Amino acid sequence: SKEGENLENLAQGALSNKNIYTAKYLFHEAAGCFFVGQLPYYIDIRKKNEAQGRARENYKKAIELYDEEKKPVRIEILFRETFIPGYLKLCSHPNRPLIILINSIDSIKEIENHYLGNLLLEAGFNVFAFDGPGQGEMWKNMKLIPDYEKTISTIIDWFGENNKYNIDFKKIATYGISLGGYFSFRAAALDKRICCAVVISAPGYSPGFSELKKVKRALLYTTGANSLKEVTSLWGEISIKEVPQLDRPLLVIYGEEDKTIPIEHAYYLMDWAIGEKELKSYPEGKHACSNYLDEAVPYSIDWLTKHLSE
Repeated sequence: SKEGENLENLAQGALSNKNIYTAKYLFHEAAGCFFVGQLPYYIDIRKKNEAQGRARENYKKAIELYDEEKKPVRIEILFRETFIPGYLKLCSHPNRPLIILINSIDSIKEIENHYLGNLLLEAGFNVFAFDGPGQGEMWKNMKLIPDYEKTISTIIDWFGENNKYNIDFKKIATYGISLGGYFSFRAAALDKRICCAVVISAPGYSPGFSELKKVKRALLYTTGANSLKEVTSLWGEISIKEVPQLDRPLLVIYGEEDKTIPIEHAYYLMDWAIGEKELKSYPEGKHACSNYLDEAVPYSIDWLTKHLSE
C-alpha cells in the first residue's frame, strides 16, 4: 500500500538519524498497513503475497531494534517436510505458562497476534505466534489442512524437546479468533497437554453456504481450492462433536450480531464441552467481537490468569 511505503520510508529515515524508537514504531505501522492493504485483495495473488512479504520484512526490521531481552525469538519447527515459522515472546519471569496464538483464516503472525501477544506478555505469559498451513509464510509450501490441530501438537512437542526457555509446560493454553478459535478448541480436545482454551467467534460446525460465501475468496486462497464445492469436498462436514468432548476449562466469546458465525455456534460449543465452561456474549457484538475487543481481550487475559495460576 502507498501508506505502507510512506511509513517504511519514514522509518528508514528515522533509523538513519538514529531515532531508534521512532523507527521501530514506524516499521510496525508500515507492516500493519501492508497487511491491511492486501486483506480484501484477491485479484492478483502475486501482488497479495508481495504485500504480505513487505509486512513481514517491516516486522523483522522493527524487532531487530528491540532490546535483546525483549526481542521475539524466531523459531522454525519441522512439520511434514516443511517448517512452521513462529515467534516466541518470553516473559521476564521464569517458569511461566505458554499461550499459543492461532491465526484466523486471513491473519499472519506479525500483525494481530503480535499486539495480542504483547498484552499477554505484559500479563506475565510466554507467547508463541505462528503461521500455520495456508497462512503467511507457510502458504507457499502447504495450504490449509483439515487436521490443522496437528501443527499445534507438533509445536508443543518441539517446546518439550527444546526446554531452554524456562517455560512451565504443565500450563499451556490455546487462543484463537474465528477459524483460529475452531482450531483452538479442537486442539485442546485432542491434546491433553493443553490446559484450557480461549475461543472468539469460532464455528462449531460447517457454516451454511450463505455464510461461506462471505469468506469465499479467503477460503479458496488458504485451501488452494478452485471452488466452494471443492472446499467442502476436501473438508467434508466439520463438527466439533466429531472429537472428544473437552473436559478442561473453555472460554467462549461471541457477538450476538455476528452474521459470519452466528451465536448459535456458541450454544453448540457450550453443549459439547463437559469441563468448566463460560460463555461471554455481547448483544451488539459483530464477527470476532471486533467492536468489543477492548473489553473481550482484557477479560480473556484475566480468565487465563485465573485458570493458569491454579
